[in-house]
Amino acid sequence: MPISWSSVSRDGIILAEAGQDDKDGGVVKAAQKISSVKPTAGWEKVKSGKHRGLKFHLHELANAELDGSYGEENSVKILLWTFSCVYDPNELSEDYAKAFLTKIVYVTEPLRGMPWWRDGGLLSAQPSFAPTLLQQMENIEQLGQLA
Repeated sequence: MPISWSSVSRDGIILAEAGQDDKDGGVVKAAQKISSVKPTAGWEKVKSGKHRGLKFHLHELANAELDGSYGEENSVKILLWTFSCVYDPNELSEDYAKAFLTKIVYVTEPLRGMPWWRDGGLLSAQPSFAPTLLQQMENIEQLGQLA
């Protein structure tokens, strides 16, 4: 598969992931490497052997409550959503990998309000969302384009 691994995380907690490693452990190494890159604005990229890692961060303002006096916010929480993948650059261009992750951002938009997405622990969205990740990864392989 051109995309070997993909995940969605919130505040550093992997909520769902899909994929498989190759025989030499290269996918796992690339996934660990891209996951360890500190978040910044924009895209993060790493090279690890024959694989490439790519991730995108989305900062979301949540749980803001107004104190009622001057419109100041008492409680502001910023959720950091991270969308990551590992791909083979010989089978998929970086632009397609970016398009894949962008699609996952949009697909997860209505789900990110669910309690197991907002407050859940490690792999809390795995049963419900891992099949979707895998399907999107397979669609790229089968169709050679975004489905």
